[in-house]
Amino acid sequence: MSAEAGEGVLSKVIGIKVDVDTSEGMKHGVPVLLALFKKYNIHASFFVPMGKDHTGWTAKRVFTRKGFLKKAGRVGVVSTYGIKTLLYGILLPGPEIAKKNAALLRRITEEGHELGIHGYDHVYWHDHIKHLGRERTEGILRKSVEVYRELLHEDPQSFAAPGWMINAHALKFFEDNGFIYTSNARGHAPFYPSLEGEAFHMLELPSTLPTLDEVVGLAGTDTSSLTEFFLDALKEGLNIMTVHTELEGKHWTGFLDAFLRKSIETGFIYKRLIEIAVEYKNLSTTKTCEMQYGSVEGRAGEVCVQMQRRA
Repeated sequence: MSAEAGEGVLSKVIGIKVDVDTSEGMKHGVPVLLALFKKYNIHASFFVPMGKDHTGWTAKRVFTRKGFLKKAGRVGVVSTYGIKTLLYGILLPGPEIAKKNAALLRRITEEGHELGIHGYDHVYWHDHIKHLGRERTEGILRKSVEVYRELLHEDPQSFAAPGWMINAHALKFFEDNGFIYTSNARGHAPFYPSLEGEAFHMLELPSTLPTLDEVVGLAGTDTSSLTEFFLDALKEGLNIMTVHTELEGKHWTGFLDAFLRKSIETGFIYKRLIEIAVEYKNLSTTKTCEMQYGSVEGRAGEVCVQMQRRA
């Protein structure tokens, strides 16, 4: 276990952030993870795209992202996503992720988990949001909020950016529309972001741990070695761990099961991100940090990264 202490008031806490990226991940991965969380009596925060699954559009990343093929080979793209999903948006029409699974969305909240927005079109947001203007950004977010309200009959409180990519227009939208927090970056502790010279009073809970697809084949290739890697990476304070329905909700469920069991045995507790956010919003010591477009080891392309604290 890492000797570095997490910043803030929370001690030995893990927040599980579940990203749903695809229709198959929604239909099949979410129920698997709900059963696993129920087994350990813990609650997580699920983030779901409000629009269609266009995973097939990622094919162009072979030509636009250095290291994409290498990562795809380590993870096993076909076995992870399936041929059908890889054709959505190319040869097959992309299915609605949220609208076609309204009952499952309600089940998430009925079982005590948090439900937030993971963009509208996951691939489009990931690939284009950095360069989108205010009108286009706000249009996408308004559509996302409308679908969420239609299906859940309440306002969304949280947003997690697809691919950890965001722009300043989106942060301003969240400020102006009652969101409590976002989880858009990779970093080390909760903070208020400053992006492209503009500071925002919108709490950011960054993912503090690597994701499974970033380390599989590098830190380990089996459940045992990967479980030990993630346990060693835990800080004594706050940890935010992002899992994916297409990975931990499919072939790697055994890894997450072992990690949950062993982390609980060593004294860690689990909280939803919304609960963590409330605690940090009430702290005067939560400072502003610059957020930049950067990179993390094992992931192809850019992500938003928390930089050092500002005074």
